[in-house]
Amino acid sequence: MKNIQQFDVAIIGGASAGLTAALILGRSIRKTVVFDTGEPRNKPAAHAHNVFTRDGTSPLELLDIGREQLKAYPSVTIAQERVITAAKEDGGFRLETSSGGTYVARKVILATGVKDILPEIKGIDSLWGNKVIHCPYCHGWEVKNTPIALIGNDEMAHHAIAIIYNLNKDLTIFTNGKCAFSAEQQAKLQQRGIGLIETPVAAIEDEADGIRLILEDGTVHHRHAAYVRAARIQFHTELAVQLGCELEEAGSIKVDESQQTTVPGVFAAGDVAHPMFHQVMAATASGLRAGSMCNGQITAEDFEK
Repeated sequence: MKNIQQFDVAIIGGASAGLTAALILGRSIRKTVVFDTGEPRNKPAAHAHNVFTRDGTSPLELLDIGREQLKAYPSVTIAQERVITAAKEDGGFRLETSSGGTYVARKVILATGVKDILPEIKGIDSLWGNKVIHCPYCHGWEVKNTPIALIGNDEMAHHAIAIIYNLNKDLTIFTNGKCAFSAEQQAKLQQRGIGLIETPVAAIEDEADGIRLILEDGTVHHRHAAYVRAARIQFHTELAVQLGCELEEAGSIKVDESQQTTVPGVFAAGDVAHPMFHQVMAATASGLRAGSMCNGQITAEDFEK
């Protein structure tokens, strides 16, 4: 007979949001399992910033600390497993893993994260999170007052220009094709002395003091680093869809102010639960809300029995 493991709460995703949810549930003596595949979005980055009391700590070290602190709470289990199916059943939810395991939980927290799908530029993947970066709040201080590039051509890229220019006056925009900015927007860039290049970027190469951007016409531009807008963000919502959760237009899981999805008993936290505000501290805050609200539901249900 197949062994079915039962828990109060199953958390799918073991990065910042998932571990924070597990912490508050552990402190509430909830039998909790955290499924972790060891693939956090920020794994390529050497440092995480804007993290209260831990600014500059490696993202992987932050997760190590989080897992270590959970050891004080014996009701929490971390399973190095990938959940492949999720379904609602009487009194809770049934989860199946890639190794053949079966878990039943009263509540589920989806902290499955996202993946950045980068532009098809040779060399970009190996430099991602180091000299090819995405967020001026996460990386801007480290590259301030240096010659910088921004590769992007949409409204979000244009929005980032002023934020980057605050830190880097030597800024060149590579639109990777015909510029989509309005004539007025382009005039403002010219007024500020911000370069604008439409020739597509063919490759980005590492060099000792920065990077080389090699354009399709063979032109080479030397910059200290490059901000890059992801071609798209892939929200890991497969399990949410299986459970019947509604999604936002951008692709994130739709949640209310308590991180509750449109399916009762299913919560979502972290990057997968917000269309664009993706920061470590934001993820931990949403994990805290999801964990506390989840425990609140269970205690209320049990108290009324």
